[in-house]
Amino acid sequence: MASPGGGRAPYGVSCLAQPTTLRAELDARWSIVENSFATGIGRSLMTEGVHVDRATLHLTDRHRRRPVTGVAGAVAGFQHGRCHICDEPVDPGARTAVDHVFPYALLRRFESVGGWRGPDLDALWNLAVAHRKCNGEKSDRMPTGTELARLAHRNEAIMRSPYPLRTTLRLTLKNAIPGRRIPNWPTFLREVEKACE
Repeated sequence: MASPGGGRAPYGVSCLAQPTTLRAELDARWSIVENSFATGIGRSLMTEGVHVDRATLHLTDRHRRRPVTGVAGAVAGFQHGRCHICDEPVDPGARTAVDHVFPYALLRRFESVGGWRGPDLDALWNLAVAHRKCNGEKSDRMPTGTELARLAHRNEAIMRSPYPLRTTLRLTLKNAIPGRRIPNWPTFLREVEKACE
């Protein structure tokens, strides 16, 4: 391809150089992967930092916070339009927040003692709609007994519903503790509380 000045266009040059540069880049990155697994770094990532869903081959970074605001519309009705924290009605046009009932900050708190060993805190089971002000005031405190009872009641209501969210919560209960069946949400939440001790 000729440029207006008669020489090759930058695109043509980049196309000629790209295969060797790309190959060198791939080789360098693959070398990092191989060395990581050879030294055990990969294994520790898999056991501590990444969740592997073998059925779907989906990797989830346990330490990366995911966007959760999309949950608000899905769960607000199961909370009967009430704030999870203060239990007062949430006005339809009001700005709301999605509260991590068990605070996301637990991940940081447990870093010094080998990391968080509980269930995924960014998952539906732990997310609830709250007034923005209430959520800000709660900050990273642990949930009260009343808040846990509301969460258990809300999660049980979702599981009785015909909506796809119930499948998500069923899988959470089923996979919460390997080799053990958790029968209901109050039991599940008590187990999470134990993990926080």
